Amino acid sequence: MWRFRDGKAGHERQTAGLVQALGRLRATEVHDLPVAAIRHAAWAWLGGRCEAGRDLPDPDVIVGAGRGCEFPLLAARRARGGRSIYLMQPRLPCGFFDLCFVPHHDAPRAGPHCEPTEGVLNDVEPAPGPRGTTTLVLVGGPSRHHAWDEDAILKQLGSIVFGSRERELLITDSRRTPASTRSALASFVRPGVRYVPFAGTGPEWLRAQLAVVRAAWVTADSASMIFEALTAGIPVGVIAVAAQRDDRISRLAPALAAAGRVTTLDGWLASGRLAAAGPPLAEAARAAALVVARWFSDYDAAP
Repeated sequence: MWRFRDGKAGHERQTAGLVQALGRLRATEVHDLPVAAIRHAAWAWLGGRCEAGRDLPDPDVIVGAGRGCEFPLLAARRARGGRSIYLMQPRLPCGFFDLCFVPHHDAPRAGPHCEPTEGVLNDVEPAPGPRGTTTLVLVGGPSRHHAWDEDAILKQLGSIVFGSRERELLITDSRRTPASTRSALASFVRPGVRYVPFAGTGPEWLRAQLAVVRAAWVTADSASMIFEALTAGIPVGVIAVAAQRDDRISRLAPALAAAGRVTTLDGWLASGRLAAAGPPLAEAARAAALVVARWFSDYDAAP
């Protein structure tokens, strides 16, 4: 299996989720390739060239997520064979790939080359056993879908930090979080409240925290973090972030709240609790089972 990586944590957690789930079903050998390994990838695809992975065995599966992976994925498949699996809504029609897993909120058209998913895939797994007493707070940042009214967001965070309902908090940010917001987050630190900047975490940090915390608050701009928390099988609260425009992404958190999957801050303040967690999402496992059933049912099972 070839896995193209673009260095963006959110994209790499998506591919890691599928790769790990496939590894639980079938014996796999995974080779990671940076997208930069294929220069001028669109031309390489058109020319049937792929200098990346020259010394690697031909792939059965080629996986990628993120726009930078589209043409490397196609170039590798054309030059070396294998099934191309893209995790996101591609800019090209889904028919260019063997299979795309596309979140429902991107309004995909289901078909032989497109399988809708509930949220983006990720590498989070529900952890068995008791959880701790800490609540995780995940802070994103501005995007083309959401504005970033720092004062409004910090006011909401303050009601969580300084209220009496959350006794132990662990706050972290993301690569999109503005420097001024990071400084404000650091000022929240006090007994029972910790702040760990994104820059000080490793690739496994978030998954490890989601395995042990009792609940999570997530800013509404981050669809991936919301679905990671839902996959962990814990109660999830959403901190409102003003929409930059009315689109599928900006409507996602309100839709999840209306469906009872997450709790808004106003709902939490009114009721005094987060809605109980529903069944954990297991979309990576479902996607892997679909891939195996479609193409690899006669391959060796995982040891």
